[in-house]
Amino acid sequence: MRIGRRRLGAALAGVLAVVILALGAMTLVRWRAAGVPRTITPPAGAVPQPPAAERVVIDRAHIMALGLRSDRGDATVHTYSLPARSPWLQARKIVATQLDHWEQLGDCADDPAAPIVECAWREPTRWWPREVRLTMMRLPQTQPDHTYLIIASGRGD
Repeated sequence: MRIGRRRLGAALAGVLAVVILALGAMTLVRWRAAGVPRTITPPAGAVPQPPAAERVVIDRAHIMALGLRSDRGDATVHTYSLPARSPWLQARKIVATQLDHWEQLGDCADDPAAPIVECAWREPTRWWPREVRLTMMRLPQTQPDHTYLIIASGRGD
């Protein structure tokens, strides 16, 4: 049995069309998933901070929002007030457990003398990876033992 050139060409075109449609569907699903910032639950004891927070905290949250903004849209940034002397490792662990299998960017070690401690995670995907950043600000110069936590989540770019 011999297949004619026209039939072979039509069969190959059909297979190619199915492959292109499958790749397009996978790309569309990933594109839509990357357009949604990751929702992060704050640690226990964190109180949402009103917009009238301290200026240095507002500025830092704005810097994080600008850094995570992409052509997909603005980042989602939440600021929380923590109890005095809240441990960095506890806040980092709570966020990290919500980002299972995400790649940690850089060193997230705690420096008790540092007023700002940061950590970031990136989604382990090739196309449009999302990113989450966590910043703890200890502000002894303005209010004794006042601690703020900023959680920012960006859309995939």
